[in-house]
Amino acid sequence: MADLYLRKVQHPQARDNYRVILKIDDDEVEIGSIGVKAFTSKDIAWTWGIDTVMPLRDHQAEGRGDDRRECMVKFRAAWERLCAQPGWFEEFLAMKRRPR
Repeated sequence: MADLYLRKVQHPQARDNYRVILKIDDDEVEIGSIGVKAFTSKDIAWTWGIDTVMPLRDHQAEGRGDDRRECMVKFRAAWERLCAQPGWFEEFLAMKRRPR
């Protein structure tokens, strides 16, 4: 499987936010995010999400964790489940690389 790693988001309001990068051969593709999200003033949580360039059910593509490490584990597990579906990975990459 190709390597996944985090790249810190450079923005003053995004202190604990990261983009998940897929490194495949000599190419890098942003495939999702992990970070702290405020839903309300009292509901602040670490979240993870796979970019939805293709229709996915919420439970397949996003969730919450106790911290960054747990979000990384959950992201990778979801990513590997999706990649195990025949043709999904190729279609996802084609959609991500398509000009907008």
